[in-house]
Amino acid sequence: MAEVRLEPLSTSEKLCYAVGEFSGVMTYDIISMYANIFLLEVVKLTPLAATAVIFGSRVWDVLAYPLLIPVLNASKPNKWGKYKTWMAASTLIVIPSYVLGWYVPGIDSGGKVAWYLVFYSVFLVSQTAYTITHRTLLMYMTEVPAERDSATTYRILCHMLSYLLAIAVHGQIVAAFGTTESASCVNSTISNTSTASTTDPETGYLVSAGTTAAIITIAVCATLFGVKEYAGSTGPGDDTSRGTLLKDIWEVCTFRPFADLVGVGMLSTFGTILQQWSAALAIQYAFGLEGQLQNIFLALLGTSVLTVPVAALLLTRFEKKLVLAGFALVVMGVSVGMMYVPARRLDVLLVMVCLAGIGFAGPNYIPWTMLTDVADDFKIQKGKRRDMLFQTLFQSLNITAVLLASVTSIVALESYNEKEEKTYRSGGYQTGSCTQPDSVAFTTRLLVSFIPAGATLLSLVFLWRYQLTGERLAANKAVLEERRTQQAADTNVNGAAPQLSLTMKSQDVPDTRGPVQLTYFGPYGSFRVKHH
Repeated sequence: MAEVRLEPLSTSEKLCYAVGEFSGVMTYDIISMYANIFLLEVVKLTPLAATAVIFGSRVWDVLAYPLLIPVLNASKPNKWGKYKTWMAASTLIVIPSYVLGWYVPGIDSGGKVAWYLVFYSVFLVSQTAYTITHRTLLMYMTEVPAERDSATTYRILCHMLSYLLAIAVHGQIVAAFGTTESASCVNSTISNTSTASTTDPETGYLVSAGTTAAIITIAVCATLFGVKEYAGSTGPGDDTSRGTLLKDIWEVCTFRPFADLVGVGMLSTFGTILQQWSAALAIQYAFGLEGQLQNIFLALLGTSVLTVPVAALLLTRFEKKLVLAGFALVVMGVSVGMMYVPARRLDVLLVMVCLAGIGFAGPNYIPWTMLTDVADDFKIQKGKRRDMLFQTLFQSLNITAVLLASVTSIVALESYNEKEEKTYRSGGYQTGSCTQPDSVAFTTRLLVSFIPAGATLLSLVFLWRYQLTGERLAANKAVLEERRTQQAADTNVNGAAPQLSLTMKSQDVPDTRGPVQLTYFGPYGSFRVKHH
């Protein structure tokens, strides 16, 4: 495996790297957007049981990061590539566990809880291993910041496209396996006759899972065979050794630029995921547009995809910090507006959803370009390379935010204070019923509006504290360029450079100003050798 890459990344390499994101995102997003409604409406679990499944599997997902770090660090580079090997191994576990996570076994409720807890946990842990290694791979494809940002742009485009593909594949396949019958699904807030799926959604979910598995297999193969992994460069004094895990984690977490970026990332992720997890139920019960669910999701994600190139262009003209702040303000305004969208007004909702898609592009894209800046700054300031640890911890803490958001969504539906009876019951949401009380409509509106807006507002505080701005980034870029140039020069002359012997003194170093001159000091005198 080559030490360092000198030439820029080709477009095909960037694309091959980017499509690997389909495996890391497509399956994860389908579960994020549809697991709620699948466990409640298809499997017929109670909100409390669904919470146990989601919370338990997400806990394992969070724990996977500290468990995987020492294992990944201990694995040795190989001819094919250390990180590519892990990607291939992880995919072999991801695919069967993902498919089985959509199968409905013919067992009692307790058995179903155990079934989904096991397979969701296995899927999330193996998916975590894949995501860590795939995103760390970029650090070993090139060390040029501009090339990394360009590759990240391609990756985020595929990230957004995977959203669209997830909705198109999963939503349309599941819809194709169900016919509809007129049903009296009247929300207590909305007088509306909608439709309820009645035939074979279980088979639809399985067919969708199999189709998704085929897509991600092709995507992972494109990355494995289309990208070359390099060992990476080290500067003078760089420490690539590993101390204790806790010491390394503490050193990275207390690095201020990283701590501030984590605050931005976690709060943005919490707001985004909370809206995703609550969107399906909000569209159904708060906005009364169940039949438009797939179209609304496509509008949301389509505008996000189209906005990523715009965000990338803005990053070439303005500081990342300023651009991200602008997107955050859009998210806040749209989120608050979602609380007041009238029921059954598809036109108004589509406008708000498209604006939300524009706002989501920033938080989903820009923090990842900032993370590579933080890792490079740490390498320069501390003289230590901890690229995988940065990627791992950032992803781990974001997953913690995902855990909090997903549990908040379901617990909010589970908990409802029945004022008239003065009891605390599993109220709002009634399992298996298409008619829900007012509390469900109000709660789902709250989950997609004020709570995400508040989280985004707090993220701006951490963004204001973030230190890596124009001058410091320019200085870091100059240092990294000098290191790459020096290492390339050392590599080119490595085989031909004269080696100093033990009898040579410091003044006998070759004179680079003219012909090479060596002075020999021996027992019979000294003499100078001139070599042209």
